[in-house]
Amino acid sequence: MLPLGGPDPALWDALALRARNLFASHLWASTWWETYGEGATPHVLVDDPVAPRVVVPLCSRGRVLRQVRWIGHGPADLLTPACDPADLPLAAGLLAGVLESRRPPADVVLLEDCPVGTPWWSGSPPRTVRGEVSPVLRVEPGLGWEGWLATKSRNFRGQATRKARALERDHDVVVRLATAETLDDDLASLFALHAARWQGESPMLDPRQRRFTEVFARRALERGWLRLWSMDVDGRCVSSLLAFVFGPDVYCYQFGRDPVLDRESVGFVLLVHAVRDAIGSGALEFRFLRGHEDYKRRFADDDAPVETLAWSRTRRGRAAVGLAVRRRRARHTGEGTDPGTDPVRSVS
Repeated sequence: MLPLGGPDPALWDALALRARNLFASHLWASTWWETYGEGATPHVLVDDPVAPRVVVPLCSRGRVLRQVRWIGHGPADLLTPACDPADLPLAAGLLAGVLESRRPPADVVLLEDCPVGTPWWSGSPPRTVRGEVSPVLRVEPGLGWEGWLATKSRNFRGQATRKARALERDHDVVVRLATAETLDDDLASLFALHAARWQGESPMLDPRQRRFTEVFARRALERGWLRLWSMDVDGRCVSSLLAFVFGPDVYCYQFGRDPVLDRESVGFVLLVHAVRDAIGSGALEFRFLRGHEDYKRRFADDDAPVETLAWSRTRRGRAAVGLAVRRRRARHTGEGTDPGTDPVRSVS
């Protein structure tokens, strides 16, 4: 497999921190490349090879449908250039160079999960293949847990305290963070609970994605980025929450809970604990990431939607993108839904 390349990893991570995007970091990109990079060619674009201010990590692959995509797509929830927001015009110039030069050769340039609110690209307008909500809880600096809780409804405030007390009254409850010694067992519990919750129907349970998640979690723990919460009830793990801390933001990445204990609200109780810890630690955002699950809306106060953008470069690319857009519209209208995947997302 070709080496990933790009600038110094520490500098790359520093630029991702300025972008406030964990998924733009070198650690994410390099771990993804080790897991998903077979058969792909990296194209890590920088504005200046000596002192880069912008990193745009792309890769190309595919024979039937040749594609240029983000390095990191799939398990990531938000994909952007790694740079200070003020330098996004430089990133736009790098992308424009790819589109105008047709190098690397491709039928379609597909950029997944771009933030809707910051259209940093320029030149010919892309087609939107799909869009998705991404709820977020934004915290006013210095507000604190009690101050934030006071902004919620009376019903929410009551549940946030009452459910935990009821669980602790009837059971022996321990909430803990994973350590180097417990990480393997805690990850195994997370995947088992996630499988039980979704009855095996989740991308997280794909063997390759599981392997990626396990490796990234171990490396994130070494950096101090990992927050893998586990809640033991009567000595058994019944709820797990995999989160990451990157700069001032917490990323709620995956959840798992025992559906047998749904009436005890073990997932809600653990999430309250994680949010309280994040706010108490001075986090500015608790990001629930893609998806419209009800529990996210109960906590979130805003949305940071993302969209997948496509630039067609050949007749084959236009046909694939057109089909993907039609399938997206069919799913929204409920008519003619095709159980298959979008063609521009099915080639990895």
